[in-house]
Amino acid sequence: MVFSALTWLAISAERSFFMFPYKQESWYRFLLPSQFVVQDKPVIMLAGPSTVRENLRWEQVQEAFPDYHIYQGGISLGTIEDVTIALKLIEAAYGEDALPDYVVLGLGPRFIANLPPDRPFKSIVDTYSPWSVTTGPNGVELHKKSLFGTARSKIRFVGKQPERFRSALRAWAAYWGRAFEEWPIGESILRQTGLLNMWQSQVERQGRLVSPYKFARSVGLNEADLANFMSGGWWESVFDWDARKNSGAAAERLRQLMEFLDAHGIGIAVVNMPERSYSRDRFTFEYNDYLGAVHDGIGQAPFLDLSVFAHDSEFFDAEHTIPEGSQRLTAHVTAWIQSLLN
Repeated sequence: MVFSALTWLAISAERSFFMFPYKQESWYRFLLPSQFVVQDKPVIMLAGPSTVRENLRWEQVQEAFPDYHIYQGGISLGTIEDVTIALKLIEAAYGEDALPDYVVLGLGPRFIANLPPDRPFKSIVDTYSPWSVTTGPNGVELHKKSLFGTARSKIRFVGKQPERFRSALRAWAAYWGRAFEEWPIGESILRQTGLLNMWQSQVERQGRLVSPYKFARSVGLNEADLANFMSGGWWESVFDWDARKNSGAAAERLRQLMEFLDAHGIGIAVVNMPERSYSRDRFTFEYNDYLGAVHDGIGQAPFLDLSVFAHDSEFFDAEHTIPEGSQRLTAHVTAWIQSLLN
């Protein structure tokens, strides 16, 4: 009974408040049917890696497009293959009507290079969903598991529900906290008891915990800390990626995504996401080779290159912006999307 009640609270919060469950593990959101309820208005999905989640503020886009439903579909450590998997999973699990009508695709060198090679999203789908993922000559494909395999995956996913429930309780706490504060009697009580500032702070904190943004209150890393953070590990393979040698494979992955979108009548606009000068200075490939692969893959799709749009002071790390940068970037992208839709 407790589990059922918490599940109902979670579903209600996810549908009513556009909360962002699994803030630290965004991959699991694609396994929640409540995230993909068929809307009574067209859907724009912001798709791509975590830079889309941090740099394109969905609430700002929603305000600019009140006649659309905006879904924040950025995937931590996501790549081009992961976006294709996500869209195919939405179609398979929730039906073709649950697919977006328009996709704003944010990308960068790491994204189309498909790096790092071992990423969480595919493993999450394989482990916790009724589908398994394979990669072949025609790109990524989903395959329905057996009845036993499906049951085992769903039982495994039960173990991931506590974090979902915590997010829902935080969303409800923020909702009722704001409602009490806005109620004249409630506000009067809070003022008379001297609790108003503390109350507002806690309500803001609960709302922040279910927002998409991990760096909402961060300041940018200095050059020394950034270099230490990004030295070694898989980021070296991104910096050393041979764009010229691998451009054909990268373009083909993009083409496979574009073919899926075209086959389902989904519009597309592509944004080359901004990079801090630290990254641009570390790339060993010719940037035009990377852009060439992008253009080969997307064909005639609208393309906006914002690689040098943000200032270094607007970044937290090499690619994720802090609010000052993301708000300015989102306003620029939103104006561009408006011109395309018009």
